[in-house]
Amino acid sequence: MRIPPAAITWLHVWPDIAIFAATYLGLALGGVPKTRLDRSAIALLGAIAVLLFRRLPFHDAMRQISFPTLALLISLMVISAQLRLAGFYQWVVLRIVEVARRPRSLLCGVIAVSAGLSALFANDVICLIFTPVLCVALKRAGRDPVPYLMALVTSSNIGSAATLIGNPQNMLISQTAHLSFFAYSATVIPLVLLVLVIDGLLIWWVYHRRILNVATVPGKAQPTHEKINPQWGVIRKTLFIMTLLLLAMLLGDVLHLPIVISAMTAAGLVMISRKTRPSDLFSLVSWNLILLFVGLFIVVGDIQSRELLAPVIHHMAKMGVHLAAFIPLSAVTLVLSNIVNNVPAVLLLKPAIPHAAVLSWYVLAVISTFAGNLTMLGSIANLLVSEQAKTQDVQLGYIEYLKVGVPVTLLSTALTIAYFTCISHF
Repeated sequence: MRIPPAAITWLHVWPDIAIFAATYLGLALGGVPKTRLDRSAIALLGAIAVLLFRRLPFHDAMRQISFPTLALLISLMVISAQLRLAGFYQWVVLRIVEVARRPRSLLCGVIAVSAGLSALFANDVICLIFTPVLCVALKRAGRDPVPYLMALVTSSNIGSAATLIGNPQNMLISQTAHLSFFAYSATVIPLVLLVLVIDGLLIWWVYHRRILNVATVPGKAQPTHEKINPQWGVIRKTLFIMTLLLLAMLLGDVLHLPIVISAMTAAGLVMISRKTRPSDLFSLVSWNLILLFVGLFIVVGDIQSRELLAPVIHHMAKMGVHLAAFIPLSAVTLVLSNIVNNVPAVLLLKPAIPHAAVLSWYVLAVISTFAGNLTMLGSIANLLVSEQAKTQDVQLGYIEYLKVGVPVTLLSTALTIAYFTCISHF
């Protein structure tokens, strides 16, 4: 009996589909029941399965890894680690609370600073450092930390969309589509500023009574684990290097200098220090995130090498759903980012976008970032804020988060679609 060609194809590729499905199911669940596996370990196990079952030769699997993206991510983490060890982030948040006496000014200060720093450094780092210090300072001042924590996490996610180095998925998109740092930021910054204003207004509308109520807040403020003693010499040097890095990235098209080389050079200069050991900087690099990238590169690369997503994309196009179009791309990105997280979503969607469709790449970068605000599980930064707040007896629960997360995400998504639709007509 003759076996149909479709059946032969299925028999050949079913292991790839099984590995891919199991990996993404694990990412969606965030772990495996009765084990302590996290998303990074699940992605690595998927990559190991690809190699073990010989779905890709080892050398081909290594070619799927975007080493420039990893180098860029590690370089920026090293620079951020130096500022963290020097006490810069802690000093900033304490100054915000000390200077901003009025509730409105304090709220605006938290939003502006967290968004601005997240555009230059990982929003995860900003949330991790700011949360405990902010909780302690606000409770000592008799203020309710919850509204300001909501401002911190949502504005960090929004602000990180302003540049191609603001978060891991933007770095990945930058390296994949070879986008201009200056052109991207010049295009999206007006949108980001508008969404930040909406974010602030929403938080004020939801929490204005709690913000204006200055009284003793229940719960005992615990001291932060890190001693705040700014090393101004180290801070000035690092900020100077970061300024040079930003100039190099902005002038990258003129200087013909890739972003990744500029970032690696800046990280190398930061490591040359009389006060900080490189090993201390490396210990603060999020190696879990790096390993997550490595695993996903191989798992998704296996699927792409066999063109298993092409029939799905073609079928959607026949139904009139083109993922390069703004509305379908935004909808799919929003949903997928909240199922499997934004980095896996970007890896999965990037084959559907033509290389020359610059505005579609911009939409993917912005929406995958804004999508992190939808639920508590939408972004690692959200979970970091919730967990760090617990150590200071402050509860930021799942339902509480939705009060701001859902409306700000839906409004920012609609604005993004309208914004890029208008731009595309000019």
